[in-house]
Amino acid sequence: MTEPSLMFPGRFNGPPGSANGGYACGVIAGHVPADLVEVTLLHPPPLDTALLVEETGPVYEVRPAGGDVVAVAKPVDEPVEVLPPVLDIPVDAEGAVTDANHPFRSCFTCGPDREPGDGLRIFVKRLPGQSILADLWTPDESLADDDGAVRPEIVWAALDCPGGWAAFNRIPGGVAVLGRMTARIDRVPYVGEQCVVVATSDWRDGRKIGAHSALYTADGEPLAAARAVWIDSTV
Repeated sequence: MTEPSLMFPGRFNGPPGSANGGYACGVIAGHVPADLVEVTLLHPPPLDTALLVEETGPVYEVRPAGGDVVAVAKPVDEPVEVLPPVLDIPVDAEGAVTDANHPFRSCFTCGPDREPGDGLRIFVKRLPGQSILADLWTPDESLADDDGAVRPEIVWAALDCPGGWAAFNRIPGGVAVLGRMTARIDRVPYVGEQCVVVATSDWRDGRKIGAHSALYTADGEPLAAARAVWIDSTV
């Protein structure tokens, strides 16, 4: 069975010429009828290209008409681990890890060249004495539906790059790209609601690097959490 086409608009880029991995995974997950969905990216998700979602046995394949499979999605049962909240990001935390040698400066989620109100501008920081990265994020109205609720794929995007920067810490000077992501959303935030994003990386196996991220309100209410596998592209 083939679903109607989906498309990743150019605004939501990650690396130049391709979609932000978390945003793409979130859009794809929205086409899978399950509470918890794992999305594996096989190729960089193309921008401004009509893609078909086709149910093939237990998985859903995403591809352009007549083209190669870009991503595979499937329902999963394994719970997503939730990181503890960080309610206070100290002002003396080290500078954002995204400041130096950013490989994708126009990235929708973490690109420093994106203007406020255009990109998410989530610049995670190292917290002293912890293996956690964190930053504040307040969604703007362009990311929400008519009721002011942030669209789920934007939440996926907000969870994506913080985990990526945690993975980058395991490859100093190197670059990794998102390979697989699973996210659970308990509640989407609303426009103007201050949130805290936290992330860490807890394992590496060859080129694969594991990461976890979570989204909370400023008061510590859990909103969403994700696990991801990043691929070291410098090896």
